[in-house]
Amino acid sequence: MRENLLDLCSLAPLVSLQRVGKRFGGFVALRGIDCEIEGRAIGLLGPNGAGKTTLMRVLLGLLAPDDGVATVLGIDVVRHPEQVRARIGYAMEGPDRIGGLSGLESVAYAGELCGLRRRAAVLRAHEILDLVGLDDARMRPVEEYSTGMHQRVKLAMALVHDPELLLLDEPTSGLDPESREDLLDLIARLRDGVGPAVILSTHLLHDVERTCDHVVIMHEGTVRFCGPKAALQAESGTQFDVRGDGELAGFTQALAQAGATVGPGRHPESVVVTLAAGHDVRTIWWAADVGHLRLFHLEPRALSLEEAFLAAVRSDVDAAGARP
Repeated sequence: MRENLLDLCSLAPLVSLQRVGKRFGGFVALRGIDCEIEGRAIGLLGPNGAGKTTLMRVLLGLLAPDDGVATVLGIDVVRHPEQVRARIGYAMEGPDRIGGLSGLESVAYAGELCGLRRRAAVLRAHEILDLVGLDDARMRPVEEYSTGMHQRVKLAMALVHDPELLLLDEPTSGLDPESREDLLDLIARLRDGVGPAVILSTHLLHDVERTCDHVVIMHEGTVRFCGPKAALQAESGTQFDVRGDGELAGFTQALAQAGATVGPGRHPESVVVTLAAGHDVRTIWWAADVGHLRLFHLEPRALSLEEAFLAAVRSDVDAAGARP
């Protein structure tokens, strides 16, 4: 029976949310969230106050939802919170250290709290500190660590028990650019290796661009998008990258008559054409003919992550997985 249960859990999505709601008095933090989260590295995006931290605490079993059902790795977070926490790691935002301990002692202690015997916890702590790049500082007191080193030791403490899913809450907050890029490289190595899947909660689009293959966008307690990053940034259908031989003035004037706009492209020799509602690519060919511009490149333009994020946040659609 236990083997059958494990088989079912292995087939389950990383996270399943069914009409999950959470309120704090009169404030609604989560509004009937309904989605399934998959991927190796998932960016949990949203402005401050969107509900990201509340959702992560629900997934950890630290907060019980007022409505709905939440499962992690196929396990109900309300009915079996201890089983959930045994299989996931969590690095919270902000300072998180025990004074008087070295980096090695901190990570080993976290391992013992997760059920490892003392010797196994110490051996595992050595291994994980090597992984996160703190091998030379393992015996130093954590009070002497820089901000970047604190973030690394928190990551090591979350990894010490070999979790299947890792939750990171604003892991690059307060880091200088070099330390930030180093930590993102480490997250990318976890994503590409045999380590845990990662849910990265952040408001920094660059961090998600660098590390994630899937995205969940939250706004005002709702999920505005849930799915692959490539699907979020799919071709807009109204914007096109255009390159051609000839003067742009006549081409631009013809497009303006059709309600289209022309802006700078991603390459010095290209422009971006944004079509008005009801028009398609034939309008661009028509404008090129009228303006005597010979087109040699015409390609639908994919949204940048920033554009896609803003479109999702501004959308009135609050159904999980809905396209903005």
